[in-house]
Order: sequence, then C-alpha cells, then structure tokens
Amino acid sequence: MKTILKTRTYESLVGSLVGDKGARLLKQLFLRSLTDISFKKIMNSSTQPTPHTVRISYGEQGYIFPLDIPGVSSEVFLPANPPALEAQEEVFKRAVRNPIGSLPLADIVTAALERPEKEGRSPKVVIAVADHTRPVPDHLLIPWITAELGVPDACVTILIGTGTHRGSTPEELKKMLGGAADRFNIVNHDCQDAHSLVFMGRSSCGGECWMNKHWVEADLRLTTGFIEPHFYAGFSGGSKALIPGIAGLDTVRHFHRASLIEHPKATWARIFDNPLQQLTREMAALAPPHFIVNVTLNHAKEITGIFAGDLTAAHNAGCEAALEEATVPVPRRYQIVVTTNSGFPLDQNFYQTVKGISAASRIVEPGGLILVFSRCNKGLPLEGEFAEILSEPISHSELHAKILATKVTRHDQWQVQTLMQCLEKARIVLYSELSAEDRLRNRTEHTDDPIGVIREFVATRAGSPVAMAILPEGPLSIACPPGDSPH
Repeated sequence: MKTILKTRTYESLVGSLVGDKGARLLKQLFLRSLTDISFKKIMNSSTQPTPHTVRISYGEQGYIFPLDIPGVSSEVFLPANPPALEAQEEVFKRAVRNPIGSLPLADIVTAALERPEKEGRSPKVVIAVADHTRPVPDHLLIPWITAELGVPDACVTILIGTGTHRGSTPEELKKMLGGAADRFNIVNHDCQDAHSLVFMGRSSCGGECWMNKHWVEADLRLTTGFIEPHFYAGFSGGSKALIPGIAGLDTVRHFHRASLIEHPKATWARIFDNPLQQLTREMAALAPPHFIVNVTLNHAKEITGIFAGDLTAAHNAGCEAALEEATVPVPRRYQIVVTTNSGFPLDQNFYQTVKGISAASRIVEPGGLILVFSRCNKGLPLEGEFAEILSEPISHSELHAKILATKVTRHDQWQVQTLMQCLEKARIVLYSELSAEDRLRNRTEHTDDPIGVIREFVATRAGSPVAMAILPEGPLSIACPPGDSPH
C-alpha cells in the first residue's frame, strides 16, 4: 500500500495559468517530492485511527475506510494540507490594505460612497456570498470586512448567491454567517423572480445577462469566496459568485448550455483558455465588484490563504495557490476509485455529489468501479428539474444524447449531463443516506456495505491484485494520470 499526500507533475501542468515563474516553482517542487512517503509518517492521529485505515470525508464525522482489503492494492491520494494561517484577522487586514491589482479597500470605500454622501442618503453596501453548500468562512470574513467599511450595519445587505438552488434557511444562515446573520439584512437570491433581476446586456456569444437588483443598484459591491478545483470552470471563487451565483435563470442556462459543458477545455484547473471561466468573467464585468476577498482552505476548512483586491487579479493569484495545493499526479488509471464529495457542506445532496464522481472519473479505467461516499442527507434535491431529468425512462446514453441535442437548456440539465458522461465510462455505486425513493431516481447503484462491493468486484477479477485509488477529499483533489494533466 502506497500513500501520496502531495506531489507535483510536469511544468506543462501550469502552462498558461501560472506563467514561467509558477512553472519553475512547480518543477522544483515536483523534483523534490518524488520520494515515496510512508503512510505511517504522513497520516496524523485524526486521520489514522489504525495503521491500516484512512479517514475519508463523509458528512461532518468522516468514514474510516480500511486499506487492507484482500486482493486489493490501495493508493491514497490527498491534496496538500497546509496549516491554518496564524493571526488570521491580521493577515486579512494586511491583504485588504495591500491588495492584489487594486487600491486598498479603504480607498475603494471612500470613492464608492462619495455619491450617496453628495445625495444626502445612506449608502447601499452589498456583499455577495456563497450559499449553505459551500464552506466559505463568512462567519469570519463578513465581520472583518464590515469593520473596515465604517458604515452602519443597516446599510449592509448580505446577498446569498444561490445560483439556481433554494434559499438558505435561517438555521443554515446562522451556521454560515454566525453573529453576522443577526446584524445585517439578508437576501436569498431567487433566479426566477423577474422583479428582482436587472438586464445588463449580452455576452459576446449572445447570452442574456440578468443580475440581482440589489447588487446592480449598490453603491459598493463586494464578494467573498472559496477557491477550490471546479469541474467546469477550472476553479471556483472569483466571478462565479456573480455568474451563476446571483444571475437570472436564463443567464445560468446559457452559462451551463450543453455545448459548453461538453467543451474539452471546460474542465478542472483550466482558467485562461476555459470558455466557462471566460464567460463568467465577461458577464461579471457588466456589474463588477469593487473588491473581492477570496480564500483557500485546508482539509479542516481552515483559512490557508487570503486573496483580496481586483476581481481578476486576486482570483488568478488564488487559483495559482490552489493549483499547487490540489494537484496530485497519479501513476496510472485504476480499476476501482473510491471518492467522496469532501464531506459537509458539499455532500448534503446528490446534485453536488456529481463533482466528486467527476473527480474520480478522471482516473478510473473504462469499465471500472467508482465507489462514492457522500451523505446526501438532504436528498437529490427535488427543486429545479434535476430529479425530473434523471427520472426519464431512457438509457444513460440516450439521455446524454438528448441533452446534447436540446435547443433549450433545462434547469439543472448540466449536472445530469456530467453524470451521464461518468456513467458511460464506469460503474458507479453510492454509499449515502438517500431515501429509497431517491435511490430509484438517481441512476447510480447503491450499497449499505461498501467494502462488500469491493470484495465482489475483486472476486470477478482473477490474477494480480486489483488497483484501487482512494481520494479522501474527492473534488478537492485534481488527480492527474499520465498524459491527462489539466493543461
């Protein structure tokens, strides 16, 4: 059994994303990290209950997965796990006072609030944040940001970027925002509420851009975000807080149309030549934030980096850091890939779980097995058209072809499209808390005995041990087999 915590791949991995300096650094780190590291030395006590198990992310508690399954050769691939920043609020203050590609936040605030002062009215400040499915530490970021603004709490609106999802509940808001949930006006974006949307124009590819009215009419616009690998946009964070976060449904549909989802460059870790990333940035520029605060996180969801300033420049810098932390070269493709959806809060439903499945699909052999650990305690869910599309009584390949041929993008069809791509490549078995009804709808196989599934698979393979890769953090890892780097 071999465990890889963090390794580096070839200079071409970074290519157009990080430039020559980043490529040289990546090469140095790669050459320095080629030595195998023993499992016992790598895993700490919180992830190594015994020398023969590994803790994989599942809900808030995790799942202890055995590594000594007979007939299986296991390899564990983890993204880097940097320590949390010390004196985090002080690091934040330095970041917003010495930002990336921007004037200091205080100067931005002064300029933005001149107009309401001249007009003799209270300023309108809007901070766009992610919803309850993302682990952005807004309970820290919002108080830190608002302390720098110098405006009354009544002037600040927290706009929850739900995309096409349901609004966050009061309980979820409290968990997301902490005490800030009681201090400021909270608005859940609704992509289908025409009265709350403003038409901003069209993209160069013809898509209509509708954005939330609160955002468009604000005197000062700010965003927070978490930069992590993303299976369509390369990385999350940045302008995705706006498109699709606070966009109208027609805009989100255009952004997720089948031809873009199928595009080979709309994938993990690509930024500059990624058509989805280009589109979200182009549309966001129609009503851009004055300032962003994005973060990177470790496995415990603690802040490891703060990237503040200009929308594009700060996001690019954060993506460079996230690429170094998330990329894990793997030596081959595997007959079995065990994956997760990085635990709470991302594994609350099956819709989000497709991300973890997609991560595993990168390194599974055709005809292999993807075993998914995702709690899915909140169902598929049933909002939108996700469940309805999944339930169509046709085969995976027929449904995939239907989506590709459609002229009108249906709500949530993009997630179904990606799932069909993965199902056409491998068998997918889900360990979850989905209800019996939802299990009949979601098109994967299901098990309450995941180790038994592996044993059954091994029993059908004679000869050499079955090669199995384990991705304990699921989509937080960009696993790169030979010849299939992100660039």
